[in-house]
Amino acid sequence: MFSFKQWIEVLESNARHFPERAALHFLPDGVEIGETLTFSQLHEQSQSLAAALQARYAPGDRVLLMLPSSLDYARAFCACLYAGMIAVPLFPPPSRKPRHLERVRNVVVDAEPALILAPADHCEGLRELVQGRVDVLTVQHLGTPAASQWQRPAIDGSTVAFLQYTSGSTGSPKGVEVRQRNLIANVELMRQAYGFDEHGAMVNWLPLYHDMGLIGGLLAPLYSGMPCYLMASQTFVNAPSTWLQALSRYRGTVSFAPNFAYALCNRVVSDNLIAQLDLSAWKHAINGAEPIHPGTLDAFAQRFAACGLNPLAISPGYGQAEATLCVSATPADVLPVVLRLDKAVLETGRAALANADAAAVEFVACGFPQALHSIAIVDPQTHERCAADRIGEVWLKGPSNAESYWKNPEATREAFEAQIVGSSEHYLRSGDLGFMHEGQVVICGRLKDLLILNGRNLYPHDIEFAITDAEPGIRTGRIAAFSEMDPVLGREKLVIVAEPQRKFVDPARHPALFASMQNAVREAADCGIDQIVLVEAGTIPMTTSGKIARQGARKQLAAGTLSIIAQSGGPAPSPRETLDAGQLKALVQASKHEAQSACRQWLAQTLHEVNPYLAVDFQQSLVGQGLDSISVADFAARLHRDLGWNLDTQDLFGEQTLAQWAKALLDFLSEPPAAERPSTARDNASEHRQSFAQRRLWFLRQLNPDDTRHNLVLHLSLRGPLEIEVLAERLSALVNRHSVLRTVYRDGIDGPQQQVQPATPVALDWHDLQGQSEAQQRQALRDALAREHTTPVNLTEGPLLRAQLLSRDAQQHDLLLTLHHIAFDGRSAQVLLAELAGVANAQQPVQYLDFAQWEATHWSEQRIATEQDFWRAHLAGLPQTLELGGSGQAKGEHSLHFNVPQATCEQLSALARERGMTLFMLLLAHYQLVLKQLGGQQRFLLGTDVSGRPLAEHHDVIGFFVNQLTLRCDLHGEPTLAGFLERVRDEARLAYAHQGLPFDLVVSALAPQRLPGHSPLFQVKLNYQPSRVTPASIAGAQLDTLEVAQAPGDFHLVLDLVHGTDGLEAILKYRGEYFDQDRALRLQHLWTRLLEDT
Repeated sequence: MFSFKQWIEVLESNARHFPERAALHFLPDGVEIGETLTFSQLHEQSQSLAAALQARYAPGDRVLLMLPSSLDYARAFCACLYAGMIAVPLFPPPSRKPRHLERVRNVVVDAEPALILAPADHCEGLRELVQGRVDVLTVQHLGTPAASQWQRPAIDGSTVAFLQYTSGSTGSPKGVEVRQRNLIANVELMRQAYGFDEHGAMVNWLPLYHDMGLIGGLLAPLYSGMPCYLMASQTFVNAPSTWLQALSRYRGTVSFAPNFAYALCNRVVSDNLIAQLDLSAWKHAINGAEPIHPGTLDAFAQRFAACGLNPLAISPGYGQAEATLCVSATPADVLPVVLRLDKAVLETGRAALANADAAAVEFVACGFPQALHSIAIVDPQTHERCAADRIGEVWLKGPSNAESYWKNPEATREAFEAQIVGSSEHYLRSGDLGFMHEGQVVICGRLKDLLILNGRNLYPHDIEFAITDAEPGIRTGRIAAFSEMDPVLGREKLVIVAEPQRKFVDPARHPALFASMQNAVREAADCGIDQIVLVEAGTIPMTTSGKIARQGARKQLAAGTLSIIAQSGGPAPSPRETLDAGQLKALVQASKHEAQSACRQWLAQTLHEVNPYLAVDFQQSLVGQGLDSISVADFAARLHRDLGWNLDTQDLFGEQTLAQWAKALLDFLSEPPAAERPSTARDNASEHRQSFAQRRLWFLRQLNPDDTRHNLVLHLSLRGPLEIEVLAERLSALVNRHSVLRTVYRDGIDGPQQQVQPATPVALDWHDLQGQSEAQQRQALRDALAREHTTPVNLTEGPLLRAQLLSRDAQQHDLLLTLHHIAFDGRSAQVLLAELAGVANAQQPVQYLDFAQWEATHWSEQRIATEQDFWRAHLAGLPQTLELGGSGQAKGEHSLHFNVPQATCEQLSALARERGMTLFMLLLAHYQLVLKQLGGQQRFLLGTDVSGRPLAEHHDVIGFFVNQLTLRCDLHGEPTLAGFLERVRDEARLAYAHQGLPFDLVVSALAPQRLPGHSPLFQVKLNYQPSRVTPASIAGAQLDTLEVAQAPGDFHLVLDLVHGTDGLEAILKYRGEYFDQDRALRLQHLWTRLLEDT
């Protein structure tokens, strides 16, 4: 059936066929290689250690491996297999506290090991624990006899290779007996499912005592001949970015991690680092070991698309320690499947896709069972197969399944010898609830009450006992611990519902009680409680046998039917006022009196961002607040990202209170600031490359030097006593700060170039209209606007910014600012308004030239080719023109203004959240339906603008960053509304994952037919801006309205949407030769009616 029957044959074969190939690299700091083992070295050193073991111990003896992730761990594990001994991977105790040592003691009692291998600094404490009954040694103490002294043990496929103890239980640990044939079957399953071979590279930070870290991250690559890059799990916790840096540097193709790790990277990896990463080689980003959150998958794919991550790499999976590891896998050519299930139907035990207006719950499909393995969905009570739409217990069959627990026949019969009614075959009961969907397994929950938090399995009774043992204020046996997925945190949260003793009902006692409960769980399980709920006596539901009904308590809490006395946790109110890093630093420098309270406010709001459920207490330590190790790492990453404050996470775990950390923050910020980083592209006379976006507009200008389609005219209506000199000074300061506004363009030897000119005052062309009639003033304004729209901006000589001011009287003014799109976009308008209002820093260290240089480096030939390959395949065979239902008569550019009320927008936003969509995606779907109704076309392409600002440092830079994104529209087959919305959502997600490639490079890849008056690929667009924040005052006058006007250019139809406080402001712009006013009005009517009906 398989090429190998036991593990020694695997390593012997590797050493024989490619002895000098690197098998394992260890990364001490997570990035640089510290030590390497070739396949021949691993084989010989494993033989040597095995000989040392054979000299002291007997075949079948157990060896507890309590080592950190390292090459020593790999040597020791393989040596146990070579010696015919049974390895027992075990979590090294983080301290000598009683509860940590109790876990070790229970496994020692159960496994009865002959030897414990541990680091030198753990040996003394472990010897005290086992009291001389077990040898405790370091790997080095075993010595290094010659490999020739090794004796081949008498083992076969039925021999137990190692014991995998189920994590989390301190009362009755169960050791899964993983036999040689189970191990070979499972790594072969992964090799076939994921295509592992010697051409790939594994990056593994997961602990090697964990089944996914050991089998998936170490043994599977060894079996496949694939090099493996190992780092310690603490390295990842301290700096999650090291994982991605290693994948980038070593061209990693595969890596395993639980959902929380992907969510953590979404939060803490900076935009600056993303710009330096290359994840294009990563083919399998395997997500498993805990419940998978749909939002995490989507966010990770979108956030890291900029560094080449293919959305097809996102690979949900499902596994069980009792099935060795891998049960199901998502292949590399399949996108993750997210199902919206009807919530009401789900509660009846059935799975049904939700209708558009039904409350829904999202689940991620976890892949397909692989060859020789199968999954059955079985009623856990009757042991009959479930109907296709019924949710039941997941039962497993295949050669990867273990056969028993160590010395536990009763648990073995219950788990491993289950039989479906009418069949004599044995199945493994997983304890998980789920169903099958189009061949994939979907996990809905846990039949038992096992908690999975941050990739760790925890038993609720352990947590409950820890609290009642440590805290007399909680009634014994009247406490329920459970977890539930929280969309705000993006992970499972731990909830405790407890009944306090009578005297602890007093609210004055609650803060101390909550802190004591947090400390107890921290000691017992190394995690924090996200929500504590105290309820009246007799409130917690019980089973008929007198046991706590944990799921009943969870449902009653969700339904609001518990009699609650008090809560710690639940969404805490956001701070009413927030400080950004710049404001905080300014307050510290300006006022020592306000500095301490500002530091406290900043720390409180940052903790609220890390965990919205925290009720911040400045007299508690971070651990006392309820933060776990992942949250502390998140907090530390934010301190570094926002303030440049580097702290060791171990320091943050100390006893220092939050008030003391606020004082430390004040001391740090009071130090002299470091010099600001100068622009990498200096404002000098040298020429610089144009960005890809600029080159497109420069090319169009060369075709038609008199073209004004890319003029942007900002019309600001100002009311009040305008200080004209101040306005002129701010305009000049604006141009001085942003070099792109004094840049000229020309063709150079190396292609289109741009050159910064010296700063000169802006000429404010002021027209005093006070002596004219109201009709004359209106006409003067119309004439001025028309001139600005029809007069080209001189790109070769400048100026790039023209300013006109028309004053009707001392209180009414119209400011017209005209720029070319080559130097300006929507976000730039927000920056301009802020600076005219006087909100600006003294320096602008980053300029648009820096972005153009970054872009040239970022878009390497290989990265461009990879993305172009995607777009060729993605848009292949689709029509590149859209039928709009006839041609217009009146040539020229026309527009139609209308609004969508805020009440409708709120209803649409709620529906979008239910569907797992953004509001833009929902608006896009309705726009597609209307376009189909107008022209009858079922497949077509639409365009939309995306911000194109890949790094945070570009956020406040003026320039032309915006990129155009091509969206596939597919309405064939008359889908249901729910099905169509899912189709639109999935297409938008995929397109946004590849939004970075400049549009011109997409066009050059597809080489479409170019027609006069037709934009390539698409001629119809939908643009959406979430909000347009406008300052209240500019140079003493109030800003009444702002209008930004641009012609539709070569687009036949453009719908621009701005989401303001009163709803959507819509401008439908169209070219008269392709669209007419009647159809514009019809489009408005159909689209707004469709939105209202939805």
